[in-house]
Amino acid sequence: MRKLLAAAFMISLAGMAYAQPPATDLGTITGDMAVGGAISAAQEVDWFMFTIGTTPYLDITTNGSALNDTELGLYTDVGNLVATDDDDGFGLKSVLTFGTGSGLLLGDSYNLGGNGIAEGEDGPLGPGTYYLAIGAYNTTFGATGWNVTSSSSATGDYTITFYIPEPASLALLALGGLMLRRR
Repeated sequence: MRKLLAAAFMISLAGMAYAQPPATDLGTITGDMAVGGAISAAQEVDWFMFTIGTTPYLDITTNGSALNDTELGLYTDVGNLVATDDDDGFGLKSVLTFGTGSGLLLGDSYNLGGNGIAEGEDGPLGPGTYYLAIGAYNTTFGATGWNVTSSSSATGDYTITFYIPEPASLALLALGGLMLRRR
């Protein structure tokens, strides 16, 4: 009986889920969107949860933030790190760019592949629910379990902008592709 209980306990530990961080729920993002906030205390990390559908790109930037040096980390809904960024935006701001990228100039000329243009440098990103962490420099992003810590004493306001094509824009892009194909 003890062996059965011990085995059951070990199995339950193996499947143990990490607690999701307290996050502001942005719902489903279907077009460009900006959200503001503030790092108001030393070592603070803010979290946002959002869902995306199938999309050719998603770009996330902190350009325009009063907080001088931002860092971003994107996690899956089970706490696995997808990507991080420190300084790919203008100055010391952060940019994450997925899929084909928006093609917008979101970074200095030596960032984002050497031209400052968001072209999906962080790889593909499928539909699903994601958690975005923002902190000031120096924030550390762990590989699993939404493990994020900051040793920063910097504070300030920030703006996070999500660039994602709206469904109507996608339909126009598809129609344009069909027209080109017919020629």
